Amino acid sequence: MGVVRRLLGTALQAIDAAGERSHAKELAKLTPAERERYDQWEARGAASRAGVPEAELVYPRLVGAVLHGPAGEALHGVTERPSVRDAIDDPAAWEACRRAERAARDAVRAPYRSPARRPLLVTRVMTRDGSQLEDLGAHLAATGLAARPDLVFGVHRVPDHISAGVFRGGRSGPVEWAVLHAPADGLAPADVPAVLSLDARERLVDRAKGAPSPLDEDLALDLLRRARVGPERTIGIARDLAIERGGDEHSASMDVVVRGLHVLTVPAEAAALSSAAEGAPWRIAAGPPEDVVVDVLQWDAIARAVHPVRQHRPPLPSPFAYLPLTAHELLGAYLDVVGLDPADAYAAQVTHDAPFDLLSRTSARTSVRRTGGGPELPCADGVPRRRMTGGHHVVVAYRDRPAYAEGRARFDAYAETELRAHLRTGLALRRPVPAPAGRLMGTIDRVGVVTDFVTGEWGDDHEHPPPRYCWPPAEG
Repeated sequence: MGVVRRLLGTALQAIDAAGERSHAKELAKLTPAERERYDQWEARGAASRAGVPEAELVYPRLVGAVLHGPAGEALHGVTERPSVRDAIDDPAAWEACRRAERAARDAVRAPYRSPARRPLLVTRVMTRDGSQLEDLGAHLAATGLAARPDLVFGVHRVPDHISAGVFRGGRSGPVEWAVLHAPADGLAPADVPAVLSLDARERLVDRAKGAPSPLDEDLALDLLRRARVGPERTIGIARDLAIERGGDEHSASMDVVVRGLHVLTVPAEAAALSSAAEGAPWRIAAGPPEDVVVDVLQWDAIARAVHPVRQHRPPLPSPFAYLPLTAHELLGAYLDVVGLDPADAYAAQVTHDAPFDLLSRTSARTSVRRTGGGPELPCADGVPRRRMTGGHHVVVAYRDRPAYAEGRARFDAYAETELRAHLRTGLALRRPVPAPAGRLMGTIDRVGVVTDFVTGEWGDDHEHPPPRYCWPPAEG
């Protein structure tokens, strides 16, 4: 019997050793972020077995997530999402509640503010889809801001679909633009700004397979640097967004896509911009110039918490009143804490990067996708219309200074301490340029799957298009 036991023990040890070797091989395949999540689960299990109370255990589901705290725990299933049983329907009462909650958030942010901050005004301009830049230029000229870019943080198309549920033939639908600026009363009218538009489908940047693809702002900043146009003469860099109908007979989609970019400057720089745009494709750095910051912050993760149904107002009282209610509030908080002077700003926008389906959150039930519904909400021209709210992230580009580095440190402390948010998590920017032909989609999809696993932010089922401005890749 002793011999049998020894043989059985030896066999079990061999099996355990083989299992451990196999397990070690699998662990070795994990990315650093995947391994971090695995280790957190292991540590949580060990702590639980050691008798650590449940309330004190770190929940690994939040490792790599944008939001922690009450909102993150609710979104990721650690706790139940709070219901808003007494949501306000009356517009006047809703606005009063919004102002009260906003005042409370502003008071929390006050200790982090820069002493050099500039007041921010967000002016919305109603345009038509087919004449957006002309309508925006006319507004900038009439207000005098076209001649005072030192007062403008940036301009951008508001990524909302207005008159939701209606896809118009041609290019005639209403489109809003936002102008972010310091107070500018009493300016004299000016000439319309100079505008240079670049098409994302053109090969403007020389990039080899595997090299990082450029951000829209990287390309625009390189062009402005070659034109010798600084931020004090730049009104804004704005991504050219469009909303397109997609899907098939089984599932429709309403996709926000990036078609290119626009660069707006004072009128006198038109010739310099045009000259700098010659001779493509260009070799540009894999990022902005050394003295320029391009900061990108997550917004959609917050929107999922505070604005769960796109075609309705955000519910108030907010279930997570400590979080910004809108993307422009988050953008304003960044400018306020960093203390950015508009004379140093190239861009400030709420925008998108990869294709994004607005129908992905049009009902409180995830299985339901609506193309319409919801109340008519005020628009820039005073006409109420149905709308679906977009916006995936916030982009700010500016000339750096030592004071701004200190401001970014304050903003990071504010975001992590007060918002319980890691706003640069899971952005997947500057993806590697994939191989052409049949390997394109497989390469991009694998990158997307790893990103989704690491961040815990599973996105839309879109296949990513070829990278902008650099397709096909350069040889060699």
